[in-house]
Amino acid sequence: MAQPRPRAVRVADAIWAHGELYDTVITPTNFISPPEQSTDTIYSFMVSGLEGQRSVAEAAPGDPDFNGGRWKVVAATFTLQGIQVLDADHDGMIDYELTSAEELADQVAQGNIVLALANFYFERPMPPRRGR
Repeated sequence: MAQPRPRAVRVADAIWAHGELYDTVITPTNFISPPEQSTDTIYSFMVSGLEGQRSVAEAAPGDPDFNGGRWKVVAATFTLQGIQVLDADHDGMIDYELTSAEELADQVAQGNIVLALANFYFERPMPPRRGR
């Protein structure tokens, strides 16, 4: 008997891009070495050292070069300095979320975050937030 296909699942308020929060749709689609121009960068904070920071995308729906939710993952990790700066109350949660690739780049330039290519590619659309 064939296994049922995994269903797509919508996740509210999942990704920041250009200061705007987007939903996403989790799909079972991953890629191996797609052409560079066919993906956009998404910065993941899953193992960043602080809780509370959602993913940040460099592109979003409406951008002329947006690739429709095909992503190249870059892992973002807070440095010790970054944890002290961005978690001043030492509760393990980021004090304010970064909401754009530009804010993220600024934190990288200040030495608060380091980036590493995760060598993982996937597809997750970014529909607008529902009912807001």
